[in-house]
Amino acid sequence: MSHSQHDILKSSDTVAAESRVARAEDVRQAAQGSMHSTQAVESPMASSRPWDMRQARKWAPNVDATDFTTIFPQHPTVVSQEILLERANQELTEFLAKTDKSREMQEAGKKNMPFGVFGCYQKDWETPHLFFADKCMGAKLWDVDGNEYVDFNFGDTPAMFGHGPENPAIKAAAERMMVDGIDPMMGTKEQLNATALLEDRFGLPQWMHALTASDANRYAIAIARHHTGRQNIAIPNFTYHGTIDETQKFMPEPGVISRYHDMGLYFTPVDMGTKVFVWNDLESLEEVLADGTVACVVVEPVQSNFGWAWPKEGWHKGMRELCKKYGTLLLFDETHTISAGPNGMVGELGIKGEYDFWTCGKCISSGFPGAVFGMSAEVAEKMHHDQHEVGFLSGAGLGFLGNALTGNTISTVALKVTLEEIFTPEGFKPMLDTAAYVKAGMESINEKYNAPFRIETMGNRLCYHFIPEGVHDPIAGLVQVGFGGLFELSHFMAWNRGYLIMPYFNMMLIAPQHTKEEMDGWLEVWDDIVKFAMGA
Repeated sequence: MSHSQHDILKSSDTVAAESRVARAEDVRQAAQGSMHSTQAVESPMASSRPWDMRQARKWAPNVDATDFTTIFPQHPTVVSQEILLERANQELTEFLAKTDKSREMQEAGKKNMPFGVFGCYQKDWETPHLFFADKCMGAKLWDVDGNEYVDFNFGDTPAMFGHGPENPAIKAAAERMMVDGIDPMMGTKEQLNATALLEDRFGLPQWMHALTASDANRYAIAIARHHTGRQNIAIPNFTYHGTIDETQKFMPEPGVISRYHDMGLYFTPVDMGTKVFVWNDLESLEEVLADGTVACVVVEPVQSNFGWAWPKEGWHKGMRELCKKYGTLLLFDETHTISAGPNGMVGELGIKGEYDFWTCGKCISSGFPGAVFGMSAEVAEKMHHDQHEVGFLSGAGLGFLGNALTGNTISTVALKVTLEEIFTPEGFKPMLDTAAYVKAGMESINEKYNAPFRIETMGNRLCYHFIPEGVHDPIAGLVQVGFGGLFELSHFMAWNRGYLIMPYFNMMLIAPQHTKEEMDGWLEVWDDIVKFAMGA
């Protein structure tokens, strides 16, 4: 779950000043039009192919992709939305009463920070007040009010291999900072080691560094445009690839392209630079590629923005063949799906190296600011040649491929050690074992109450969903999150009992430092959640 989905939710006023949870009738009223934008236009930049709504409508019969009041999954055996929201409100009220110092600190922070906090992610709890941490270590976090939490959030994945020196990459980078500078504006031996490891893990021979996944995607898109001489990119509907103008667009209906909101953040027309196709639909993809104007297709191996939408059989093979047919480059963004294993989801799917670009940020350097973008030898050779031909004016400031801190020593050390010690079968094993234990326990509880819910894992990412079957399209993926009652109930009960789940998705990150006792405690919480939801 990412910010594009969360921003849509924020555009509704379901969160009152007193409480995040409104009564069901207020939710229905407030969410009307939440995904409509006056910038929506009919355009050939959007595929004319309709997307398959059958699975979404199986659980939400009146689902409308532009109306969030219609996405709540309908289960006759689950208690009503009104009852779910009432209990959720009680849980949130109890939790907020424990965080008075956080409330005071946010109020004080508003003197110098627009939202009372310094970072944009830190504001996205959508609660009456925000929360302030005192410290985090291993797999735990303590807030300024003295509350202790088992952390399943890890800053929305950057630190998902553990906080502090129990993570070997954090320890190595911290020790290096005590004896060395941060950035010599020269190469370092760690760069040789780290890029060789990247080639081994993810299959591309040439690599560059960025500080965020958004920037890694931005630089790769710029290179793709230069390489092909084409200006457009293509993205699947309802995707997310960071703070990039071109990727913050969607298709509210066939043949229509839109932004997610009407904030005046963008300087280009909505139908400029981006084509939108339907995920898992090769005919839709071919439709947007056929005119030969697309430089690069930007996708994830598993679409992760609106829940997890898994690829259908033949999707990746067909996508690669279509890109080759029309001279379009292919970029896989694994910032979310890297959790799948030592070789990412591309390794799990058997498509390692079958792309022109591969990008990743967040956890790739164990939470130190750092991201990477890999490319094929052909793409790298042309970029190198053409930058050399341009000369001085293609330098860092005008070349759009980085900034003064990319490739810095400390981020590179953290990247190298993360790849050496965590992105290995041995490094992933304890996380996968714990995730399997928790998954089995949660599934047993679902069976105990005959709950129509599902648990699935993507490596050390574990998600619970409020429909019983896996999905292949992002609208069904959105329905399964359970916004409008089940989502709120589960999160507020978890927070109130000391388990920190990120505030905009039902995802739990399993770190090497999590203990069996902590996981057994979570299973007790999940039992309480399911028991109440099923009216048992």
